[in-house]
Amino acid sequence: MGDYLWLDDILDDIRYEARITRADIFPRRQDRVTVLKMSLRLPTEFNPYRGAEFILRFRLNRITLRRQYHALASFTTPLRRLLFPSTADIKPMQSPSRTEIDNLNLVNENIRGDDQQRQTIISILRQPKGSVPFIIFGPCVHPHITYSR
Repeated sequence: MGDYLWLDDILDDIRYEARITRADIFPRRQDRVTVLKMSLRLPTEFNPYRGAEFILRFRLNRITLRRQYHALASFTTPLRRLLFPSTADIKPMQSPSRTEIDNLNLVNENIRGDDQQRQTIISILRQPKGSVPFIIFGPCVHPHITYSR
């Protein structure tokens, strides 16, 4: 709450800044989906028409620091291993079988043919719970939302 986001109107090339006044998360275990419901305070000039499409952009601000602090405060394992991992903290890798590679459920199928990216995914999947975290970054994909009443 209190953080900002931008709504970029795709057709009219207008950016609106909104403030988050409430956020609720609803996990749906049967679908393995989580729904994020947000209430926003929008500027008075925000008046979308039915079917308007926006790109939703979350602004990085203090919420990132709060989440980082929360993650560190909630760990029960020694922080040295998580913050400054050594080679001994990472489980040794075995090469996957062709069947394991074929059975990977990938969002981006291009990874299957890229040895380095595929190996990274398999490394992450094979680590035991509570292992050293992986930081993954890459191109940003912006969600499109459609406004309707």
